[in-house]
Formats: sequence, C-alpha cells, structure tokens
Amino acid sequence: MAGVRALELGEQSLLSLDGEAVKLASFWADGPAVLVFLRHYG
Repeated sequence: MAGVRALELGEQSLLSLDGEAVKLASFWADGPAVLVFLRHYG
C-alpha cells in the first residue's frame, strides 16, 4: 500500500485519512483516549 510506513520511536504525530499530520496529544487533550493499531489483513 503506497504511503504506509511504520511509526518511529518517539514519533509525535500520525497521518489522518486526509493525509494531514495529527499530533498524538490532541487525542487526549479533552480527556482519556484509547488508540488501537490494527494490522492490515487481506
């Protein structure tokens, strides 16, 4: 899949579905958050 890469140790942002960088801290800025990373199967 083009444009997919592994996260690096200490990385502080992820790419949204639109391709924009989103800071990880923004997920829990208003309260607790759970991030789930699923491996692509298929």
